[in-house]
Amino acid sequence: MKQISANVFVETEKRGCNHSFVETKEGIVCIDTPFRPSDAVAWRDEIKKHGEVRYVIQTEPHVDHVTGNGFLPGTVVAHQGTREAMRTMTLTQIMERVVAIDTDAQRLMRGYQLRLPTITFSQSLTLHLGDHTFRLMNLPGHTGSQTAVHVPEEKVVFTGDNVSYKVQPFMVEAFPEEWLKSLQTVQQLDANVVVPGHGEICDKAYLREWEAFIRECLVTVQGAIERGWTREQALEKISFLHRYPMAPGSEARGPEVMRMNVGRLYDVLSKNQPQGGR
Repeated sequence: MKQISANVFVETEKRGCNHSFVETKEGIVCIDTPFRPSDAVAWRDEIKKHGEVRYVIQTEPHVDHVTGNGFLPGTVVAHQGTREAMRTMTLTQIMERVVAIDTDAQRLMRGYQLRLPTITFSQSLTLHLGDHTFRLMNLPGHTGSQTAVHVPEEKVVFTGDNVSYKVQPFMVEAFPEEWLKSLQTVQQLDANVVVPGHGEICDKAYLREWEAFIRECLVTVQGAIERGWTREQALEKISFLHRYPMAPGSEARGPEVMRMNVGRLYDVLSKNQPQGGR
């Protein structure tokens, strides 16, 4: 765990997403939660040293971000689209993912329940706790319900998976054009520190590199479409792993993720083609 400002603590070295908490005068606000149950229990015990959890903010609905909320107290807050996606998850689906990476999962998850958000929003929401302000903004990109959390008093923004530092993103649910606009919005925030969804803490200067990567992916797939490649040809021939590797522990999934990413971009861009453009 790293302390990155006076009251902000972040874990970047566990399997799954980065997860964080902010200590305020009136309690703790968590941003995302650990993926592995054993990490979630350890995280809960660590947070107890700092105060009572008042809120758990979910930046997106994917299991590596939300699974740990079943081990934490506090009111769960998220975009309404995140809540709807979480409603479709089953315990079986979650268990299939976590037992593969955590030998203690079955023991720790006896009686487990994923906690759905009880406070939701559509565009933006502001929480006030103690002397801190938590500005939640829907910034579509990695998912449609992607949420950034800006804490101006700490000059920190938590981007979720709209930013990954030097590791390959998952684009299977991406809205790439909106993603680029969302990165511009983050760039304009009064924040010195960016907490990405995966990878190390960075500053806003990195956002230019990340934006350029997203644009490169779009240009590459668009070029394949314009050359008349079929979807299957694009899946077979295009990879972005030369730019960024998979996150530690996920290396074996590289080829699968590339096919998902390229397929999503191909589908999105194909719909934007002029009539008969292919």
